[in-house]
Formats: sequence, C-alpha cells, structure tokens
Amino acid sequence: MAASTTRARLDAVLNGQSFPADRDTLVAAAESAGDDQTARAIRAIPPVDYGSPSEVVSSVSLAENDHPAERGDTDAGTGPPAN
Repeated sequence: MAASTTRARLDAVLNGQSFPADRDTLVAAAESAGDDQTARAIRAIPPVDYGSPSEVVSSVSLAENDHPAERGDTDAGTGPPAN
C-alpha cells in the first residue's frame, strides 16, 4: 500500500509554505509539523520543484474517499452541480 495522507493534513502542512518548493522542503515542513504520515506521503512523490500547493495535492496519494472528486468538490470550489 502506498503512503497516503488526508487532504486536511496535507493542507495543514502546505498552509504558509512558500512556492516553488522541492520535495525535501515539503517533507521537512511535514516533519516540523509533527505529521509523520504526511511526511511519508510527500516522500513518495517525484523529487521535483512544485510550483503551487495544487501541484503537490495532485501528486500526493490521498487516503481513500478523500479525493476532491469523490467528495463532490470542483476546481471552482462551488461543490456539485444543483439538480
């Protein structure tokens, strides 16, 4: 099973992080926050520079049922379409 984290935990680590940031900087931020689970999930992503939090979110393995599309979220942040 691949290392994963939740979106809330990842957001907490990324909040206030300067971008671009490389993987090692992001791992260090998670470790500094005391979040070993998120540090492991970030360590599993490619070792490149990430230009924004959304690039990191797209690369990190999120826990089952914690993907934006599965929650009904959209890129615009407006939620699922009304019926």
